[in-house]
Amino acid sequence: MPSVSYISNGFCKEPAADDPRRGMSELRIFNPMPWETTVRMTVYYADKGPAQIPEFTIRPEGNPLMLFPKDHPELFSNCGPGGMRIVSDTTLIIDHILIAGRQGPPENLRFSGGVSDSLAKQRLSRLWYFADGLALVWQADSAPWPFNEFEWYHVLDPTARDAHVTMKCYYPDRTRQTYEYTVPAERVRLIDNCQMVKTNNAFGIRFASDGPIVVESERFIYGLHSMEEWGAHIHCPRPGVPAPLEWNEEDVVR
Repeated sequence: MPSVSYISNGFCKEPAADDPRRGMSELRIFNPMPWETTVRMTVYYADKGPAQIPEFTIRPEGNPLMLFPKDHPELFSNCGPGGMRIVSDTTLIIDHILIAGRQGPPENLRFSGGVSDSLAKQRLSRLWYFADGLALVWQADSAPWPFNEFEWYHVLDPTARDAHVTMKCYYPDRTRQTYEYTVPAERVRLIDNCQMVKTNNAFGIRFASDGPIVVESERFIYGLHSMEEWGAHIHCPRPGVPAPLEWNEEDVVR
C-alpha cells in the first residue's frame, strides 16, 4: 500500500539586498524495509504550480541524504517557501532539517547556528493546533533575554482546490485575534507573525481550513535593537497537532 508524507516548511533562498532572507534544506529518507522502494516527490511553491522530482529508488534499509538547493537546483534555487508530497511503495521515515533566517552583517554575527528538525507529516487535517505561539519584543536596556523572537507558519494546500484558512490566536488575558488567508490549490503560504500578534505573551493557535492542509512552524531569534543587528536565525521548531480527518477524506490529493 502506498505511503504518503508531507512537508510544508521548505525554504530555499540566497540573501539579496532587497530581501536578506536565506534558507536551505536537508532531507534524510530512511527505508527500514528489507526490500527496495520507489519514491515519487511533488514540490510545491508559493507563486507557481507544482513540479516533480524524477522518480528514484531507495535500496533496502537505505537512508540517502538530499540537499536543497544543491540537489535539483532547477527546482529549488531561490524558490522561497516550498513544500513536498512524498509517495513511496512502503512506509518511510523522513527527517527534514531547515536552516533559514535573515542574513546579518558578518562583523556582527553573534549566532549562526540553529535548525528546525522535524519528521514529515503522515496526514492532512482541516484543523491544526499549536500550544506555544510567541513573539518577543523587549526594551533593549531591560530585556530578560539577550534577543527578541518571532515565528513563521507554513501552510501547504496539496489539493486541487483553494483552501480558506482561519488562524485564531488565544492569549492569556482571554482575548483573541483572528486572521483569514486563502492558500491557492497546490501552493504554500508563509505567514510571518512579526508585528502581527500581541507580544511578550505565549498564546495558543488554531488553524481551521475548509480543506485538508499541513501546517508547520519555527521560532526565530534576532538582536534586541533590530533584525539588522546580527540577522535572524532559527531558535527551535514549533510542533503542531492535527485533528483527525474523516476516513473518506484521506484520498483528496491527486
